[in-house]
Amino acid sequence: MLQSRTPEIGESASRIFYGWILLAVFWFILVANLAFPMTGGSLLNTAMARDLGFTREQMGLPFSVYFGVIGLSSPLVATMIGRIGIRWTLTLGNALLTLGSLAMATIVASPMAAMLCFGLVIGFAVASGGNLTAQTAIPRWFVRRRALAYAIMLTASAAGGIFIAPVLTALIGEDSSGWRSGWWVVAGFGAVATLLAATLVREAPEDVGQYADGDTAPADVADRLAVASAAALTLRQILTRSDFWTIVLASAVITGGLSLVLAHGAANALDKGHSQAAVGTGLALYALTGVLAKALVGWLGDRMNPATLWAALLVPSAMGLLVAAFAVQGPGLILYSALVGIGLGGAIVCQPATLANRFGAQGFAKAASIVFLLQAAAGVSTPTLAGWAFDPVNGYKWSFIVAALACGLAIAALLMFCRRLKS
Repeated sequence: MLQSRTPEIGESASRIFYGWILLAVFWFILVANLAFPMTGGSLLNTAMARDLGFTREQMGLPFSVYFGVIGLSSPLVATMIGRIGIRWTLTLGNALLTLGSLAMATIVASPMAAMLCFGLVIGFAVASGGNLTAQTAIPRWFVRRRALAYAIMLTASAAGGIFIAPVLTALIGEDSSGWRSGWWVVAGFGAVATLLAATLVREAPEDVGQYADGDTAPADVADRLAVASAAALTLRQILTRSDFWTIVLASAVITGGLSLVLAHGAANALDKGHSQAAVGTGLALYALTGVLAKALVGWLGDRMNPATLWAALLVPSAMGLLVAAFAVQGPGLILYSALVGIGLGGAIVCQPATLANRFGAQGFAKAASIVFLLQAAAGVSTPTLAGWAFDPVNGYKWSFIVAALACGLAIAALLMFCRRLKS
């Protein structure tokens, strides 16, 4: 980690704000570390299950372990960030992504091996080398433009999915036999992300002689930095706040919804008669509408309460899940992909923006790691339960209905307990 220093007044005016460079680095890292394992994993694992003859429960198990590891390891990742810093936590995580992807491409041939390599190794790689670590950095670099920065960074998973879906679909083929080739692509992106993290990531603006938001003098940002540097809350204080538990509930809802869509959404569409190419197109549309939703949240998130936006975006999420339950046949696949992309894609940005707004830069990693830990229950259970509940007559119908009802519960909680905007 670079030793921080106090920048001279006007010093940062002579060069570009490094936060924007860092944001571009984070964006690419999340394409490799989040978009490929999630969007790519949905396609590749479904193809793997069909090629190797897995049951529906076995197909859902790797994603259950994946989401569980991400959540359960979050406190460990928060400790790593505190001990070795953002830079080396990201580097380690993306090195593990590369190794796990190579294992998927070469040695995985059973449900247990898929669970270990995708669920355990790649799950921890994503936990440490992606979202939580990069999100922790944003409040240090951005105060006035925080929601915008989160929105830009988190478009990576959606924008990446726009090209990931057709590329991997072409590699997989209609017979599902080319899924291993897709994991070689993931490994290559993981290697580049590892190099970028090790060489370009910095911990805070002071490390490069700058101030948050690229301002040129401490007087310009004193008030906002005071907010961002507010004293960290204790664990007891966090756990006694109703808005914290509301965020946990809403986070569990979007995690459960995403895990259902990613683990079984492709299979649900294939069961209804869609081709592999059509499913890939649907995933690309899901990614594209997610980019548009994140852009909207980035523009509105610094102007209004992000928790209110979160509640609003859960409405199309619920609608899309209901379409998956009742009408995904034919053109319903397009409607489902667009609604889920807008709803869940935009809600992903609202989560860190709401956490940063209510717990500050110093409290973010602690609060977020606990949220990630507790939301893991939904990520672990949903794919496995959906596979268990699947039947040849109704398919995944009831799983999608329950996920939609959960969205309604989260909407009510957000509007009740998080409607007042924190400074």
